[in-house]
Order: sequence, then C-alpha cells, then structure tokens
Amino acid sequence: MSLNVYTHQISYIDSSSLSFSLDGVPVGSRNVAMDLIGGTAQSLNNDFGVDGTRIVWDSSAYNLYSQLNAKDIVRVIYDRS
Repeated sequence: MSLNVYTHQISYIDSSSLSFSLDGVPVGSRNVAMDLIGGTAQSLNNDFGVDGTRIVWDSSAYNLYSQLNAKDIVRVIYDRS
C-alpha cells in the first residue's frame, strides 16, 4: 500500500466543473478519503465520488453539490499502489 496525501485548493474552474483531478490513479474508489481543511471528513458516495483520477461532486446526489467554492481547500488521501 502506498498512501498519497494530496492537498488541493479549489479553483474557479473546479468550482464550475464540480470536479478536480488527482495527481495519481487510486487503486480503487473505495480507497479514497477526503476532508475539508477547516471543516470535516467527507463521505465517499454521499458527499463526493471518484471517477478514474477525478474527485467529483457533479450531481445533486452528492452533499457537496453547490457547496464547494473557489479557494476552499480539501485534502484527499488515497492508495495508489
């Protein structure tokens, strides 16, 4: 197992596309955790999703839909063994 910790500041492009790319490919979407800096841990498939190398909140099915804004900072921890 090779854990990667990726800290990302949401850009205006991320905010409008409701997604951003990771710097590696997770072994599986179940091996991804995310939290908001200054906030709380987020729940996979409830608050956000994983699509290949992208973190997404692009559907009203996700609790973060319309909640993340430009300049928010998130931390993603994932296995990319």
